[in-house]
Amino acid sequence: MPRVAMATAMATVTDTATAMDMAAMTRRRAEPRCLAYALAAWAIAAHAQEGAAPSGGMSIRPRLTVMQTWTDNLNLSQDKDAALITTLSPGVSVVSNSGTLRGTLDYSLNGIAYIKSNQPGRVQNSLSAAGQAELISRTLYVDMRASIGQQSASAFAAQTVPTLGSQGGVSNLANTNQHETGTLGISPSLRGVLGGIASYDLRGDITYTEARGTSLGDSRGGGLSLNVTELNAGLLGWWLQANTQRVKAKTAPSNGTSSLRVGVNYRPDPDWAFSANVGQERSDYLGGGNRNGATGGVTADWTPTPRTRVGANWQSHEYGDSHGLSFEHRFARMVWRLADSQTTTLGNTGASGGARSYYDMFFLLFASQEPDPIKRDVLVRAYLQSQGLSPDAPVANGFLSTGPSRLRNQQLAVTLQGVRNSVTVLASRTLTRRLGDNLNQGDLANSSQIEQRSFSMSASHQLSPLSGISLTLSRQDSAGDLSSQAMILTSLMANWNARLGPRLSAQLGARHSRFQGLMPYTENAVYGNLTQQF
Repeated sequence: MPRVAMATAMATVTDTATAMDMAAMTRRRAEPRCLAYALAAWAIAAHAQEGAAPSGGMSIRPRLTVMQTWTDNLNLSQDKDAALITTLSPGVSVVSNSGTLRGTLDYSLNGIAYIKSNQPGRVQNSLSAAGQAELISRTLYVDMRASIGQQSASAFAAQTVPTLGSQGGVSNLANTNQHETGTLGISPSLRGVLGGIASYDLRGDITYTEARGTSLGDSRGGGLSLNVTELNAGLLGWWLQANTQRVKAKTAPSNGTSSLRVGVNYRPDPDWAFSANVGQERSDYLGGGNRNGATGGVTADWTPTPRTRVGANWQSHEYGDSHGLSFEHRFARMVWRLADSQTTTLGNTGASGGARSYYDMFFLLFASQEPDPIKRDVLVRAYLQSQGLSPDAPVANGFLSTGPSRLRNQQLAVTLQGVRNSVTVLASRTLTRRLGDNLNQGDLANSSQIEQRSFSMSASHQLSPLSGISLTLSRQDSAGDLSSQAMILTSLMANWNARLGPRLSAQLGARHSRFQGLMPYTENAVYGNLTQQF
């Protein structure tokens, strides 16, 4: 039966895509292999079912969403162009919590057609998948992750917010600054014990990123790491780590780093944990060839209660120090999170660390309710659907880029859940600085640093066990070195959602957006959708 359900879901996707616009799909030969990622993940999930327990450890839930949108500014210009937009979205959710593979997958194929407009139809993929396969018991593992979403090419050009739907956001406006971006990561690991003295974890890492319609941000990466940790360590324990990583952008030279570190762990009691390390590393992040330098750092974690965690870390690098500070506390119906981090990244930028979406916040909130992450994923998605909130909203700031950069991210997130009401507030500031000279492409080639700030507040109210309303206010702004490198996007969205049957749900919504930048615009839209789960 699982194979029959899988075949039915895939047939539904294929038939719908053909009906939407087969000719348009054929013209997009440069489209990234994002759909292949999803189909590969489906195949992995189907294989995992073969090793599942007879009682069944996998659930497969196909769905079909039909959305109708009216906008008064399809092309996001001062000369408004009103249009009707029809979006047909077959999708599937897969959850596996036993057997060969444990993980979750949520995929949608969004066929978008424009009525009373010259804009050609298009197909948009949406994917979020993560899982781990245990190929040899307690020895050989493979971690997999894949995602597909919309990413802005420039932080200063036109920005939009997705239309909120019960299963996620769909960007159906004609925004040439947005590109469908897919990422795939595969990480095999070999684990074992060395003579009863230490445990080891030998891990490889392969990453692939591709954006539709542009080579900016496309990259391939590979790495290898070895971690050796003392077994049965008491108050003090030692560890050794060797690591090498290299990322090659499609249109730029490769960058990489290698390091060797030794460290000690100190755990005076269960609530406190400390670690210190020293070592050597080599990198070419500053250009001009490889540079050798010493490295060293310290970390500290304090968990006074299962609901509270405070963490801090600092690491010295020849190309610039990194750090992380975090505070997280969960009440029975409330989550607080503060985070401040600085890291070095290669390629596309975005908010790093902390909670970046409603899904992240409610995933923390429901930790005491459901400790198993696989089951909690299902619980969180069902709750967000009942509240009319998109798991992916608000979209984290970011832009397509190549080359090494320094990323400083500060974030405050608060979620309050009542019996019938919930309020979520997210505020963040991201400062991206380029490293070296003539190593970057995109916005960082024209600006030495880019500051992005975002604020979002969403409130929802459950009108009845089967219906609810939500209101979301968001603001994003970006600024570079020049006065012309600036933008502000303000949006207000209101939604009403209802469950019409055991597997049928509906949503009605309205949106107002105002963009200030080199090409300012205002946009108003109303939309409605029906989602049938099978």
